[in-house]
Formats: sequence, C-alpha cells, structure tokens
Amino acid sequence: MTDPTVLVVTQDFDPTVDPVIQALGERGAQVVRVDLSYFPRRMSFTTSDFRGERRQLRHRDRVVDLDALSAVWYRRPTGFDFGPEMGEPERQFARKEAMQAIGGIMRATGCLWVNRPDVDAIGDLKPYQLQLAKRLGFRVPRTLLTNDPAEVRELLEAGGEPIVYKSQTGGVIHYPGAFPGGLLTTVVGDEIHEHLDRVGHTMCMFQEYVEKAYEVRLTVIGNTYFPVVINSQEMDTTKVDWRGEAGEHSVLPYGDYRPLPDDVVKKTQALLSELNAVYAAVDFIVTPEGEHIFLEVNPAGQFMWMKYDLDLPLHEHMADLLVRGGPFARGEVTQVGY
Repeated sequence: MTDPTVLVVTQDFDPTVDPVIQALGERGAQVVRVDLSYFPRRMSFTTSDFRGERRQLRHRDRVVDLDALSAVWYRRPTGFDFGPEMGEPERQFARKEAMQAIGGIMRATGCLWVNRPDVDAIGDLKPYQLQLAKRLGFRVPRTLLTNDPAEVRELLEAGGEPIVYKSQTGGVIHYPGAFPGGLLTTVVGDEIHEHLDRVGHTMCMFQEYVEKAYEVRLTVIGNTYFPVVINSQEMDTTKVDWRGEAGEHSVLPYGDYRPLPDDVVKKTQALLSELNAVYAAVDFIVTPEGEHIFLEVNPAGQFMWMKYDLDLPLHEHMADLLVRGGPFARGEVTQVGY
C-alpha cells in the first residue's frame, strides 16, 4: 500500500497548518502544500483524456496525481496571481476561465475534502445557518437583517431587551497601509439614533442580547468534538464578545471542561450533515438556565490557539482524518476534554 498523499491548499503564512503537517509526516503521509496564488506563474493544472485519462497538479518539479489523493485540506488560500503585465479586462477573463477549470478539476477528485470550497461558501451564509438551526430545533437569537433604517428604528422604539449589532463576516476591515481592524459584537446604544442612515449602506444584522452563564466554542473534526468552555462573563472585555480578549498575548477566561448534552450533539450533527461540512467551529451561548443557544458556524474557523492554550490534540485528530481519507459520513461522536 502506498503512503497517502494529502494536498494542503493555504496561503504561505499559515501557522495553523504547521503542526498538522508535522503530524501528517509522523503518520507517513506525503504532503503537498500550495497556495492558489501560485497559479498560473508557478503552478499548473492539467486534465486530459488524450492517451489515457489524467488529472494533475504541477508545482516546481513535483507532479501530483489528483486522483490518487487521500484528502484535500482547503484552508485559507489567497487568489490567483496573473502578474502585473496583464490588463484588468484580460485579468477578469483569465480569472473566470481559471475558476471554471480548476474548480471543475478539483471537484472531480473523489478524495476527502476538509472542506470543499463550495461547501464552505454555502455553510458560511449566516442567515441560512440561523434558519437551518431553527428548523433543526435550536433556539437562536431573534434577528433583524436589513438595510432599511426604518426597520431598525421600529425595532428600537418597541423597547424591551438590549439589541446587539453583529458583523456577518468576522468584521475585519483592512485599511491600506494599516493592520486589519475588527468590528466586535456590540450592544447598541443611544448613539445609533444619530447614525441610523448608515444602516442604508449595506446589510446589517441586529440580534437580541441573550443573557449568558458562559459560552462554548466547539471544534468539530470529523466525528470528534472538542467543546471548550469560555467563562466570558468574568471579564469586561469578553462579556459581549469573547474575541475582545483574543490575541497573541491575551488569555481567555476558560472554564472547566463540560461535555455537550446529547440533544445538542444530535442537533449539531444534523446541522453539519445538512451543510456537508467535515470540519467546523460552532459557537454557543449557554444561558443561566443551562440552555444552549446557537450563534453560528464557521466552516473554516481557527483552532490551533486551543492546542497551545489547553493542550488539546486537535492537530493530531486533523492529521488522522486527512490520512484516513474518504468517504466521510456523520456517525457516533467522541467528545474530547481538557
């Protein structure tokens, strides 16, 4: 039996993949790491049924048989790089041609994908997630999505519980020449009345503020669950959004390990099955009464920070999944503590 070959598609600087690649090597896997920015000047794709059928990726002196892959880990690649000599109209044409061909070549592979880009694209749609979660029996925060300032005004005038504004896409804004900045989930204050017209610039998401006992970041690798408790109410910087304390030199207020209740596991498995996701990061609020409130799924969420903070063997389980390959099916869940 030949050693499994795993294709890792990600950007050049991605420290999340390094421990996984090391673990793959320890398991005897051949690893090919590339970024989509290598295409077309440093990497080529070929599919042909002249003189036999073949699907290949060529990078440097290495030719990869795409039909022989055990798995593809599709992390966070950057876009194609056609070089400065190509004009914008030609660049747009070249990009569409490349998306068609490379997407089709890669989609035709029969190996395990963690996750396929089309799966990630659909799974990342927050309104779809919320509707799907409700259908499967989760309670989700009541939500208003709109670009109509009058809708927000009416919601505020109705009074009642506090309302939060939440970005659907992580809230990262990258200004030229500066480090990326982020929009954290924020409780809406009186100042919004002066700026309601800004709602008209794009789609905005407002949700009811749900009282928390603690929060759970669940990392799902195949059928292995890693639920991590975050005692977000212990610190002012994490009460509304625990990412307020996430950073290189910050330490989150972790709580003791608590396995997820069986009904939450069952509904989460059903949700990920509907999304066709092999990997996902799922966020929950747990109320003072102990109810798990679904917030969102991130089909490409980061996880390596929990390996370092809590010594969770996430990289090893990811390597095991990639070496094992497909086909994958949702089944019995194993929960791993810390």
